[in-house]
Amino acid sequence: MGKLSFFEKIFLKLPHSLIYNLYRFFRSKEFNKKQEERKIIVKGKEKYSLKGFDDNECIFIHIPKAGGVSLALNLFGNLGYGHRPIYKYLYIFNQKEFKKYFKFTFARNPWDRLVSAYFFLKAGGFHKEDAEWYEMHLSKYKDFEDFVLNWVNEDNIYKGIHFIPQYEFITINSKVAVDKIYKIEEFNNSVKEINEVLNKDILLTHENKSKREKDYRTYYSSKTQKIVEEVYKKDILLFGYSFSDTSHKSKI
Repeated sequence: MGKLSFFEKIFLKLPHSLIYNLYRFFRSKEFNKKQEERKIIVKGKEKYSLKGFDDNECIFIHIPKAGGVSLALNLFGNLGYGHRPIYKYLYIFNQKEFKKYFKFTFARNPWDRLVSAYFFLKAGGFHKEDAEWYEMHLSKYKDFEDFVLNWVNEDNIYKGIHFIPQYEFITINSKVAVDKIYKIEEFNNSVKEINEVLNKDILLTHENKSKREKDYRTYYSSKTQKIVEEVYKKDILLFGYSFSDTSHKSKI
């Protein structure tokens, strides 16, 4: 997932019903495959399925390194449909379904998320593709500070899905398209609300932790703090975060 092309931006300005039908007609093979995937039950930590979305009448937008693995495994028994941005679901669900289903996501403090993503990939990530990506793009940096100073910028963050700004996953035509944005810093209370909305009883287990122990703030100098503030300014503004947030010291 990278930045939207000019064509995609124009296409997404069309009415949902037209987007859905054009995709069904011109990409019939892909469309039919996705519709079949809505019927398949799969379980497992490395499995993906749309069926849980239909069964629970929800669409979970899984922003990378924002607590989504734990939520998806406990709610769906699998990874849901991965890290797809919300506009991708316009091609899968018709207008009535998309409007009806509870669309939600989890966001995370951008400074904390960047630390988590870096150490997650450094430790090998989720699968060999993550490890290979780290080796190709980030292994030359001696530590987190070096990585932020010499790699983190508005272009590079689109080269790896774990670094893409969070707002990109939940907006369509620059407008938030989910019904609810939860925060990982309020994870337990958020899950209680999700249980109520979906009439579920999710029992949490913690998955996909990054291998680092310190408070995220200790990894930053004043200079690297400012770099992240500038590069992720839209996330910071949209979700209302600041560097000095102290309500949660994540180790995810």
